[in-house]
Amino acid sequence: MPSPKSHLNAYIKLTLAIFAWAGVYQSAGYLIKHVDLYSAAFFRYLIASIALLAILRIKTGKFIDVAQFKQHWSLLISLGIVGIGLYNLAFFSAEQYLSPNMVAIISSFSPCLTALLAAVYMRQRLSLMTYVAMLIALCGTIGVINYANPNCGQFFCNDIFTHLSKGEIYALCLCLFTAIYNIMNRVATQKQIPSLTITTYAAVFGSLVLFFPMIILGHPSNIFSQNLEFWSIMLYTSLIGSVLAYFWYSESIKNLGVTKTVIFLNGIPFVTILIGVALFGEQVSLATVFCGVVIISGVILTNLMIKRRAN
Repeated sequence: MPSPKSHLNAYIKLTLAIFAWAGVYQSAGYLIKHVDLYSAAFFRYLIASIALLAILRIKTGKFIDVAQFKQHWSLLISLGIVGIGLYNLAFFSAEQYLSPNMVAIISSFSPCLTALLAAVYMRQRLSLMTYVAMLIALCGTIGVINYANPNCGQFFCNDIFTHLSKGEIYALCLCLFTAIYNIMNRVATQKQIPSLTITTYAAVFGSLVLFFPMIILGHPSNIFSQNLEFWSIMLYTSLIGSVLAYFWYSESIKNLGVTKTVIFLNGIPFVTILIGVALFGEQVSLATVFCGVVIISGVILTNLMIKRRAN
């Protein structure tokens, strides 16, 4: 049984992970103001891949488990394509059109979408209250989009699909790719693939996916003329936001359990807003905060209903 000290350390590391991930939303907005989104996405995970491969080599004594890769190659490559490649293209595209706060709040619907897709894919039955909770979270997401649109400016509009902006579509795609990745990650874990291996291979194959859009659509040469501030933020998103936060999160799950850890992750959108207001002077409306609360409430209720049914 974990000691009180290990619990305290786990909570500290979980808090650091939440702040690290929230900071990535703000940092991404900075990066794409200086380079194209394709180059930002590729170099973020190129650096992360190198770091993860080094850690994997130190911990296991090898860069790749050939037998394991031969057995699960399609799943591991798919994790990289969806969870890193498509996810980052959607993420940086959303950041190009929306504020980091909006991207974080809309993407907070991902856990509910994960639960819904998991129910379909894994043929899990969900209770009526679980669907109600998902509907609450969905209403919050719709509210965020409606309030942000000058042609609506209220919680509900009849023509929501006609005034969806590019940024909001990318943010919704971000939710979808996150949900698919979460399900594939769960399948990989059930196949006894170590989490470090999953994360490392996903980063490596995701980087390969991101390389081609960068070469075709991006301007990678521009990245080498950036200043120290740019590279400091790039290293932050790569090493702290993509590597170190992963280890903090994994250790939190080990000491606190999945349920407690996942509930804490619902704080990421509000930490993102806090960082934006405190460090960048961003303004956020009470309506947006209210919708964020509605989404988080629905997500927490969804998790509680799924846990209750599992027990």
